[in-house]
Amino acid sequence: MNVTITEYAAASLIPKRILRYLHREGIIQDPLRPDDHIGLQFLEKIWGRKEVLRAQLTKLAMKARLSFIRTADFSTKWERYAYSRFRNQEPGKKLAMQLVIEEIETTFFFRLNKPQINRLYKIRNRAQVARHRGRNPAEVERQPLLPSANK
Repeated sequence: MNVTITEYAAASLIPKRILRYLHREGIIQDPLRPDDHIGLQFLEKIWGRKEVLRAQLTKLAMKARLSFIRTADFSTKWERYAYSRFRNQEPGKKLAMQLVIEEIETTFFFRLNKPQINRLYKIRNRAQVARHRGRNPAEVERQPLLPSANK
């Protein structure tokens, strides 16, 4: 019954990425032991249940909760890093895409390929939309509807 994490992930509700995380943390072994199987079977029973997620999320502050939910589908650290760089950029300031690419390559020690750069553009657009939606309504009212209104 020596099942590896990869073999287990193929038939499990739990993503391989999470199983690898549990292994890195020393919670499970690779290959899986009998007690690992018992724990993972329990985890599969509650995986994704709203009541369990709700209880976990309530321990976070509202701001942290919103940030967590906004970036939940970013599976890599570099994606979350890029999102936060674009999301937290000062209003009216420009943040060059090339600068963010260089920061990611320096920080995470790898070169972005073409699909990853395309993903970065999508992340930037998503952060810009979130920033725009999160603006203070009073601040939006003070801005003119047309750029020529200031002349």
